Amino acid sequence: MKNTKICSAVRSFLEKFIELATMALFLWLLFVGIYAFYDAQNVNDSGKLDDEIIEVATKSGITTDSDDFSLDELKKLNSEIVGWLKLDGTAIDYPVVQAKNNEKYLARDYKGDFATAGTPFVDYRNNKITDPFTVIYGHRMKDSIMFSDITRFADKAYFDHHMSGTLYTEQGKYKMEVLGFAVLNLGETDIYNINTYKGNASAAWNTFKKSAMYLSADAENKASGAKLVLLSTCDKDSRHKRDVLLVKLTK
Repeated sequence: MKNTKICSAVRSFLEKFIELATMALFLWLLFVGIYAFYDAQNVNDSGKLDDEIIEVATKSGITTDSDDFSLDELKKLNSEIVGWLKLDGTAIDYPVVQAKNNEKYLARDYKGDFATAGTPFVDYRNNKITDPFTVIYGHRMKDSIMFSDITRFADKAYFDHHMSGTLYTEQGKYKMEVLGFAVLNLGETDIYNINTYKGNASAAWNTFKKSAMYLSADAENKASGAKLVLLSTCDKDSRHKRDVLLVKLTK
């Protein structure tokens, strides 16, 4: 009889323990889910331009695609803003910055404040966007934030219908023409060795085309003697790869 009561008490204790543990697990999973949603939303929001810079860009003639534009007011927001990049038909429409290293804007917005999505930036070894070959980096985020849309160029139909853009710089306004798309393996390319290629766009072109998935019509002739920019973002499948567009600039 005594053993029966003990067994009953133990069983009751275990049932309550399991009930409490189940409730605790449910609450924990609920908390994790809410936090994950909030964190994802916060990351996406950090990649959206606020009203202030949109207003300044509009007054500066950038959002209106004016030939009479200026970066002066943008540089008052941050002296490290060196341009504005728009790729037609995509969500890529952002200010471009440059710091003394390639780490600063990995997690900072155009003002230099913390932002998970970062800001597109020119490699610190380039002379702003004046070199024959320049590299501009941007994160691959969800919902077409930052340089995410570059990965869509892996689809040939998308590539064929998104061939143009505009790059505003302190030296003037450039028409961008997409020459090719590639997925680069960091262990097999040295194109990110800026000091080797920034003064030699022809060498950069020869290196790029070896890995190109797609090239535009007559890309070889278009690249000859041209000023080139590599737009680079992370590949969705491997941290050792980069999805890139090579574009030609025409002032």
